Amino acid sequence: MSSGHVPDESAKLAPPWENAFRVQRDVALRVPINYVTVPAASLRAACFAHNQYESSAFQKCFSNLLASGFQKYLIDVYWDPGRSVWSLCPAEIPPSEPEAGSEGSAAINIVLPTSQITLSGPSEIAKDFESAATLPPSLLTENEILISPRQNSQTPSPVSDSSFSGPASIGPSSVSEYVMATIPTTGTESSPTIIKSPGDGREPLVQIGPYNCTSGMTLGFLTGIFQEFLDFTGTTTHAAVTYLILNIHVAASHSSPSSPAQKLSPGQLPGSEHKISDILVGNFSTRLYTPQELREERSNLNESWLDVRPENLPSASYYQASKNSNDELVTMDGWPSEAYMEFKEFNRLVASFGSIDPEMADYNTAEDANAIFAPETIRSIHNTTISSTGSITSGCLFSPDNPSISASTNSSWAISQAPALNLRPDLNTTVPIPSIANLTSCGLSPLLNTTLSNVTADVNPVPYLTFAHSTLWTWAPGEPLNVSSTNHNPTQNRCAAMYTYSYPGRWWTVDCNSRHHVACQDTRNPYIWSLSRDSVNYFSGDRACPRSTIFSVPHTALENAYLLSSIQTTRSPRDDPDEPVYININALNVPNCWVTGINNTCPYVPPNDTNKTRVVVVPTVAAVIVFVLAALTFFVKCAANRQEDKRGRRRRNVGGWDYEGVPS
Repeated sequence: MSSGHVPDESAKLAPPWENAFRVQRDVALRVPINYVTVPAASLRAACFAHNQYESSAFQKCFSNLLASGFQKYLIDVYWDPGRSVWSLCPAEIPPSEPEAGSEGSAAINIVLPTSQITLSGPSEIAKDFESAATLPPSLLTENEILISPRQNSQTPSPVSDSSFSGPASIGPSSVSEYVMATIPTTGTESSPTIIKSPGDGREPLVQIGPYNCTSGMTLGFLTGIFQEFLDFTGTTTHAAVTYLILNIHVAASHSSPSSPAQKLSPGQLPGSEHKISDILVGNFSTRLYTPQELREERSNLNESWLDVRPENLPSASYYQASKNSNDELVTMDGWPSEAYMEFKEFNRLVASFGSIDPEMADYNTAEDANAIFAPETIRSIHNTTISSTGSITSGCLFSPDNPSISASTNSSWAISQAPALNLRPDLNTTVPIPSIANLTSCGLSPLLNTTLSNVTADVNPVPYLTFAHSTLWTWAPGEPLNVSSTNHNPTQNRCAAMYTYSYPGRWWTVDCNSRHHVACQDTRNPYIWSLSRDSVNYFSGDRACPRSTIFSVPHTALENAYLLSSIQTTRSPRDDPDEPVYININALNVPNCWVTGINNTCPYVPPNDTNKTRVVVVPTVAAVIVFVLAALTFFVKCAANRQEDKRGRRRRNVGGWDYEGVPS
């Protein structure tokens, strides 16, 4: 079967979500990747909750998760010593079909494809969430969610959310494409049997104890799906970095699949010809960002991350740098920005080991060290306490009394497990799940580690899309509003402002000529914000900020949280508490193309050319002839320059690489 990227339409980001997430990616392009929050998912929970490891179902499930915006994946990979493959099935799959009537078989479980069988789903429909959080910065609307009155940000207010009601039950899939018949035979042990599918060309499904697996369920199959996804999204308007965390196991014996796997002998371990890194390097080549690249870049920043134009330098506040004996700037803890990775080095994937079972302790991961990061390198697990209403009662990295990157507020690679969520099948996908929105606002990447609505993402991707939607920390639901190019008001809904009521901390489109205070960010500490003294229109924002600050826009979820806190605590009593505050982002140059900076132009959509060439008629024949000849020469040159100008405006060169996104 094809191993391509085949998402359902209902799993894809649709307008305005697609534009909203693109803007969120673009404002974070200069921030090191370890400080950017992304939605994370365990494939065991999202795709394999019912122990169905079938190729076509997984292809659909993984494609749906990728299309929904999940960017970090926990993947359980099993070394199958019998077949010498890295498998996704938890038990060994026999390399060939056992002979009929073979001794030692107690039952032959025949699992055949069919489209006529329907299994009953869960007997109860879980309640949808209906209330929200107000922890600064809460991101939820009072029209959809119950919100308590605004609190002083020095004391985080409790979040109100009933988005989950205990662990989701795990039961049979609501739809099955297979029917199983059990044929009794003689013997004392159970042995799996491969039965060929009846004429449809699909892989046979094998029942091995509690697992139903197809032989094609390998890590290579997964990377084939992901490779096509990278090709499909290989544009500067859709590219993003994806992270794979590989948990390494030994597949259980097919003779006792429910028993713990046994420690392998040296001859059963994967040798140098079966390195797990070979699968990633072979499929992704230059798209894979490796430990070797990180070491080289860290050893001389002047020839790597700093070898760009000044306006595209990475935010130095997020890593420590010093000079070595050769007077070269180096760092021990820094990571590249997404802009540098994607648009200069063309890297799209980072892979790391997660846990390694004791049975695989003798596997030589040193041979993978140049391609796969060491265990826990790109994951820092933070324990949080989440109330039944979605409030983060402990573990939040937002600390209004400590607006700096310290040991207690360090959000580098921070991730936290989301609570179990039982969502209604007809839930409103535009309403954020409060607990997920609040985890994101706390600087934590939410990890989906339970099955949503008791269905996997191939059966119903909508709950998973809603989870991903809830990690949007920038725009309010429905924003940014679509702006028609025929709108006669060139400033209406072309600027953005933060509000502190309905969906506090979220951004809304506003008229650029309206007068508001502007958000001013400290040039040395990204978590310190202040407001301009005067209310001005957007075009005067640069001049309104006090010394040592700049008119800016939040670049991460935590920066956004600190801005909201600053607005709530520093406003003058005479100010309208519902007045929005300008952030430095606009779509003035091209409708719906959001860029930072008052005078910046859209780098990926050229504006309409409204310049008109005036032709001067000279009242003599000789002058006309001379003019025509000169005009022809001019227009030929102009046409060539015009083509170059269009390409330049469509793909802006940023520090030596073509870039289509919000300029920094």
